[in-house]
Amino acid sequence: MPSFAQRLARLQTRRAGAFALVALLFAAAAVPFVARLGLDSAWTALLPAHRPSVTDLERLEGRVGALSTLTVQVSSPSGDREALRAFAADLAPRLEALPGVAAVDWTVRAHADFVEAHRYLYADEGDLEALDAALARRLEEERARANPFYVDLGFEDDAAPDLDATIARLEAHAEEGRERLARFPGGLYLHPDGKSLALFVRSDLGGGDALGGGALMRATRQAAAEIDPTSYGPDLSVELGGDVAVGRDEHQAIARELVTATVVTIALVLPVVFLFFGRLRAIPLLGLALAPPVLLTFAVAQQTVGALNTSTAFLASIVIGNGVNPNVIWLARHFELRRQGAGLEEAIAGAHARTWVATLTASAAAGLAYASLVVTEFRGFHDFGVIGGVGMALCWLGAVLLLPALVALLERLRPLRVRKTRLRLAYGDVFVRALRRPKAVLALAALATAVSLVAVGQAAAEGPFEQDFRNLKSERDGLTEARRVNRRVGQTVGSSAQGNGIVVGASSLAEARRLEAELEAERGPLWASVHSLSDLLPEDQQAKLPLLRSIRAKLLELRPHADDALRARIDRHLPPGALRELHLGDLPEPVARPYTERDGTRGRLLLVEEAEAESIWDGRYLVAWAGALRELRLDDGTPPPLAGRAPIFADVLEAVTDDGPLAVGLSLLMTALLCLFAFRRNGDRAATLGALLLGVLWMAGAMALAGMKLHFLNFVAFPITFGNGVDYAVNVMRRYRADADAGLADPLGAAVGQSGGAVALCSLTTIIGYGSLYLSDNQAIASFGTAMGISEITCLLAALLAVPAMLRMRKGRAPRAAASLA
Repeated sequence: MPSFAQRLARLQTRRAGAFALVALLFAAAAVPFVARLGLDSAWTALLPAHRPSVTDLERLEGRVGALSTLTVQVSSPSGDREALRAFAADLAPRLEALPGVAAVDWTVRAHADFVEAHRYLYADEGDLEALDAALARRLEEERARANPFYVDLGFEDDAAPDLDATIARLEAHAEEGRERLARFPGGLYLHPDGKSLALFVRSDLGGGDALGGGALMRATRQAAAEIDPTSYGPDLSVELGGDVAVGRDEHQAIARELVTATVVTIALVLPVVFLFFGRLRAIPLLGLALAPPVLLTFAVAQQTVGALNTSTAFLASIVIGNGVNPNVIWLARHFELRRQGAGLEEAIAGAHARTWVATLTASAAAGLAYASLVVTEFRGFHDFGVIGGVGMALCWLGAVLLLPALVALLERLRPLRVRKTRLRLAYGDVFVRALRRPKAVLALAALATAVSLVAVGQAAAEGPFEQDFRNLKSERDGLTEARRVNRRVGQTVGSSAQGNGIVVGASSLAEARRLEAELEAERGPLWASVHSLSDLLPEDQQAKLPLLRSIRAKLLELRPHADDALRARIDRHLPPGALRELHLGDLPEPVARPYTERDGTRGRLLLVEEAEAESIWDGRYLVAWAGALRELRLDDGTPPPLAGRAPIFADVLEAVTDDGPLAVGLSLLMTALLCLFAFRRNGDRAATLGALLLGVLWMAGAMALAGMKLHFLNFVAFPITFGNGVDYAVNVMRRYRADADAGLADPLGAAVGQSGGAVALCSLTTIIGYGSLYLSDNQAIASFGTAMGISEITCLLAALLAVPAMLRMRKGRAPRAAASLA
């Protein structure tokens, strides 16, 4: 009775067109879903929905609008301030009319006017007391002089201040309220060198809404072009920055690099496949066998995870690089059987029978390694696991169901010319030659193991996780327009305006004042200052109002004693008679806008600035800063919502340290269980697992020696390596056991030479897939590609050199002639 492999081979040979048509229909159905698969490059896209930074951001976004900013920088190298002012004044209303724009903040004139109108309340209380006392003495002297019986005997220690000098002090106090706005000449956000000014376009765009950000940027450029900046001044130009522009730049860069990595992977995999097989037909066969599974993988991704994130953006090249492996193993065995004289159907059946267990075990190990990430909450891991796991399963099905049908279909169109010898680059031969000196191989393996143990131990003691977030961002930062604008504008408006602070949300005004007092009392190593809307009101108003009324009364009484010029000055600086205490509601709308919620409530938001001696890129500081603020409590005992870069980064670090060990442990456990089922003999199981663990240790040692730190992306390399790395050992050991049981003279040499060559090709294609990530300007992505490339090399060396050398030493050196089987 025919076996299942024979029945499947017969069906694939006789109904090859049907298999290909079904695959084509699946691929066509997947295309619309893949086209809708978006990319969310926001940091929050890496976190689960229940993480504090995510829930806090959602709560505050529901209360506060316009959390995103597009900065418009208008420059004039000649420093034409009037041209800058006129252009900004005409551009601002056009920007406010754009869809999605909540407000445009381009001048502090409203604040300046408010301070001017209430300048006396902004004077220092102590200075007002001194002024009132000086006026009292002056008034007492004028009264005495008006008394006809008054005689100045010169007994007073201090003469009363001159009235002109007193009025001069009053004028100086009136200027104090204006001093805080002196750094904004003309009420504009003008750079200190006077050669550029900034407008801030506030929008409700989400952090990952790159499409909306791009639309806003295009509309902004169009609005500026319509009034032509050069018509105001020949050297005027417009550039864009802010978090909207940075997010858009990052999104576009990742999208470009995604396409580049995929194209590079395909372009490099094809020639190495040809060099291995020595047959041109191998290229279309493998390409067509991979296309439907890869398309279906990302169609499933669109329906499950919804969008790609920074961790999963480059999975296309990875799925191609890994998914081609079972196809290569199957096709290599098929061509080998054809060279041995088997017919088409017999070779297909033989390839099925002799590779399905090894390829299924290897693909299942890789798939389960990805699946181990699914149980984690960190979406950077979880989504990676979903897409990678589905990809491995579908690519294996493609190798078993579609590739043989394509082979049969191509055979009809162009029959295979069977050659008894292989015209190809023998990838396995170098390893066969190395096995002729097993002692030298084992000595080098022992040295590499010792060095790796020392390096890993030292790295663990120093702290294995990356704490400098500058090493995770794009290296192109200093070259982009948005980064240049942000740096320059930061010299004008300071750090908090650039989004480096943390927003704290209170439930009431009284609660906000209590929290502000607590934060001010604890100000020190973790934060520099705390800002609220109340800061824009004069301090100690209830104490100042009686003083100002007293000063007004004294000035009116002194007025008759002044000459005309001095009397005019008194009238100009006389505190108004209708002075009253100012409240938050009195502040002009443009001034209060940053602290105003959607429902119009004012004053419940606080802004905490980072400590001056700390870096916003220091992970340890961000965790400590966010952690300290999370210790605050609202009146109901719950922590207040926080929004800012620090809470998000802190949650990313915490998620990696929480979920990483779980993913690694689960991946190792599932890989070990697979090895138990893949082999009957404990020795084969131990050799396979030993090769894997040795490769992982060498990988960790190489990373430590290179100074690489673990982060949210390259940590994934370890659980994935358990699945990918065991692939090579499984295929070699399965071939070794089959040839040994068949009584082959040198089964180890045959396994390394034949399966080892295919395994080396699989490793090379995978290295290409991961190596393409090194093209990314994003250091986190490049680091992940480097880590995975290292793991492929170390696991390959362990599977094809270290463990076979150990087996060779145990079994005894095989005849050199047997090695020619490779």
